[in-house]
Amino acid sequence: MADPEQPAAVVDLVDAGVPADQGLSSLGLLMQLGGHVLGAIAVFLFALALLVGGARGTTTLWIFAIFASSCMRSMFQLAAGKQLVFGEAGTIGGRLTGMRRYITIAIVQSVAVAAIAKLALDASIEVDLGILAGLLVWPVTLGVLMRLPRFARFDADMPIAEDKGFEGASILMTVLGLTGAGGTLLLLSMLFRMPGNELQRGPNILVLLSVIMLFVRSVLHVHAGLSGLRTTSLDQSVEAANRYANFGVISSFCAGGALLLYAMASGTQVMGIAIVCGVCWLLIAWPIIVRRFFADRQFADLLAGGTAPVHRRAPDAGLTWLGWLLIALAAWSASFLIPNFAFGNGSDVAQLVLAFGGNAGDHSLWWSVGLVVLEGWAGFELVRMSPHSKIIATVYGAVSVAVTLYLEWPTLSSMTSHGTSSWDSNPGFIVMFGAIAISIILPVATIVLVQRKIAPAARARFREKPASP
Repeated sequence: MADPEQPAAVVDLVDAGVPADQGLSSLGLLMQLGGHVLGAIAVFLFALALLVGGARGTTTLWIFAIFASSCMRSMFQLAAGKQLVFGEAGTIGGRLTGMRRYITIAIVQSVAVAAIAKLALDASIEVDLGILAGLLVWPVTLGVLMRLPRFARFDADMPIAEDKGFEGASILMTVLGLTGAGGTLLLLSMLFRMPGNELQRGPNILVLLSVIMLFVRSVLHVHAGLSGLRTTSLDQSVEAANRYANFGVISSFCAGGALLLYAMASGTQVMGIAIVCGVCWLLIAWPIIVRRFFADRQFADLLAGGTAPVHRRAPDAGLTWLGWLLIALAAWSASFLIPNFAFGNGSDVAQLVLAFGGNAGDHSLWWSVGLVVLEGWAGFELVRMSPHSKIIATVYGAVSVAVTLYLEWPTLSSMTSHGTSSWDSNPGFIVMFGAIAISIILPVATIVLVQRKIAPAARARFREKPASP
């Protein structure tokens, strides 16, 4: 029994306005997604280097070493994300053990790749330093952030957010779902504008059906995200997320099978089959991540039974999750922008880099650098939920849209001057317009999400009625 004269211990509360887990669950999910995406890209680029580059002998071994280590690094990132969200039974250390392991391996791998590029592939010192800096962006960013007291205190264990992280997960699903819907609509528009009777051929019909299925999947993705944002019922948001995840897994295999049949009917060799496998890998990754996240949170409540806590809306309304997304995307863009300064804006390698990391067109790359810095700053302020976080995020969204339209204005003017009738004869216009539209989805969504009005509401879980005497 406690001594009534003894003063009560001070409870170590989290910062005001942030969830109990500081939004780290979002970082865990994003690291899992990034691990899958980067692993698939590494495998694809290695196959491309072998089949297109014509490398032979010792050069092939060094290229294999680079991409094999990159794939290994991605798998450690995937494992770190899983441990951060779910933990691992019997693991020595806490939730951040996998994170520290990934950071160490990523730094070592970055140095090794730079050494191979310099000593074995005869890269210039400028290019070599650019590669090293680009590879170090993400692990160094994580290393700095995880040493902050607000995150380092979760090394032993990490609590579950007040709403189990469902509202933040809904934000991620809404943004990613809108991006996927934009991409599939772009593909559908290109397919329907194919000349002659090309669309009536068997292989093309398979591709069309696959893209339609992926569009339906994106619609379910957006619906699940919006359901979690506008409802106070956990059961409804979980049901919508599970519906998307189940359809996502099925559609991934169906689309992969259809694309495989298309590749075989078109006489594609090993490269085409490798691309199909990579696409299927990418498609199935996020639905599996989402399904496990929601199932793990629900299963914990089922095990707790009547003693499970009553969950309520998180104080940040999921905005810390949006902050981590902005930080991750800013680091992704910086990883490609930094090497581009070393490669030179006009080189073929630079064009490949810009295809992954964003393009400033014929304008100065400093426009893109400014947007990346602003995006990362807005993300960090949202993660902290500082007093001015919503203002800074709104400024980021508005500036990003304005700068994107300014940089792409020559392209938009060219498309307008030719008229919509010429789009049928120039599919490139559709690609350019679709890319511009997709690029402004995140900043527009950021403005809408940080400015939405939210009424605090308790979220009660179902409890069994006591047995009647």
